[in-house]
Amino acid sequence: MMMTKEQHIHFWLKNAEEDFETAIYNFNGKKNVYCLFFLRLSLEKLLKAIWVKDNVSNTPPFIHDLKNIYSNTELDLEIEQIDFLAIVNDWNISAKYPDYKRSLYKKATDTYTMLQIERVKELRQCLLEESSLA
Repeated sequence: MMMTKEQHIHFWLKNAEEDFETAIYNFNGKKNVYCLFFLRLSLEKLLKAIWVKDNVSNTPPFIHDLKNIYSNTELDLEIEQIDFLAIVNDWNISAKYPDYKRSLYKKATDTYTMLQIERVKELRQCLLEESSLA
């Protein structure tokens, strides 16, 4: 059975929420690098839900660059928010490759990670409201 556009959007939104919850779980377990990784993953999936909403196809591109996904939506974010997407992109690379991972471990203090959680929460809310998916 083929999924409708609404079902595709729901799929991405549900997965984005689950990844956000996983990020918080990792933060509470003092696994800050994994928290950042899942925060990024949650934004990617949220952007893919918006991409599906804004495009004819129900299958978003097989890419992980948040700015690239964003650029193919109808969203109009502030420049600071777009710049933040570039920062968040690094959490994906950093969590996968040993050299980057070591540098992210140094950066991912509790204070830094909590600040990023709050920034991602704000951006998620903005994305949901601007895309009318809230």
